[in-house]
Amino acid sequence: MEEVDADSVLGLLKILVNYGGRANIGELARTWHLTLDELYHVLNTAENLGAVKIEKNTILITRRGLDILRMKFGDLHHLVKLKADELT
Repeated sequence: MEEVDADSVLGLLKILVNYGGRANIGELARTWHLTLDELYHVLNTAENLGAVKIEKNTILITRRGLDILRMKFGDLHHLVKLKADELT
């Protein structure tokens, strides 16, 4: 699994909040200038953290995602690292 940093997860969550809590995957990839493969790794990490839910082609921020946005960055970095280690 490709390693994803906490900044990428936070960026995704902030964009989702700006989009009203949901976004189309293709639109999000275009906005971030990423391929779907590149975006997949961030989405996968965020979903494994419980921060987003993916339904069809739509990404939805969860209550956990909103809680993560309020976390201290160091705590989020640690959480992302633990989840990455758990998945490898």
